[in-house]
Amino acid sequence: MPKLEIKSKSTLSRAEVAERLIALGQALASGSEVELGSGGDSIEIAVPEQVRWELEIEVDGDEIEIEIEIHWRDDPPAEPEAKSAVPAKAVRRGRPRKSAAK
Repeated sequence: MPKLEIKSKSTLSRAEVAERLIALGQALASGSEVELGSGGDSIEIAVPEQVRWELEIEVDGDEIEIEIEIHWRDDPPAEPEAKSAVPAKAVRRGRPRKSAAK
């Protein structure tokens, strides 16, 4: 498949972000075809049963960033990756958050 990239940045309310995440979750739960898009551009993507999930939470001063990435290949490997029985440790990068004295 040729390279395709759809990017979008916008300021949304917490409720709007929740609605988008819920819609994505429902699309993933209901079947393998997921339609994604933003601002008139959209693409329908076939998602396999097994995918690689990455979650990154970064705190840098007063800025907090959460990144969620879901990866897969069109031709999945013959054997799925083994699942770890031990949960990953939280890694905090950047400076610790300062709290105001009361």
